[in-house]
Amino acid sequence: MKKLFLSLLLLPFVRTGPNNSVEIRSGKWPISLERNGGSYSLIFRNQQEMQAEAYDTVEFSNKGQLVYLDSALMALKKGHDGDEAAFSTYSVKRADKKFDGMWYMLQTRYATTNFRQREADLISQAIRSF
Repeated sequence: MKKLFLSLLLLPFVRTGPNNSVEIRSGKWPISLERNGGSYSLIFRNQQEMQAEAYDTVEFSNKGQLVYLDSALMALKKGHDGDEAAFSTYSVKRADKKFDGMWYMLQTRYATTNFRQREADLISQAIRSF
């Protein structure tokens, strides 16, 4: 009985760690940003593969590399249609669509995903919150 009472008293003071995963987009073409210790991963469903659900991951070994993605998204937001930020394992290209606004294409060696400006802003916000 004493143990139960003591555990109930301490329960409000126990803190869980920060959320290690941020869902940027759900549904048929999900995108999420995850933190695992000191490394980070951007996980997305490959939009080139229509027959199966194939996922790809862009790995960031530290927060500094993740901040480069944020900087690239901010620069592309201020840039023009067709601008591209190329990195060693992935690239992000801006594509303006007449009726849909700004879109971005994230491309790795084997996979591609597209996302809108609102989702780019969510990625930047998630990077800053980590």
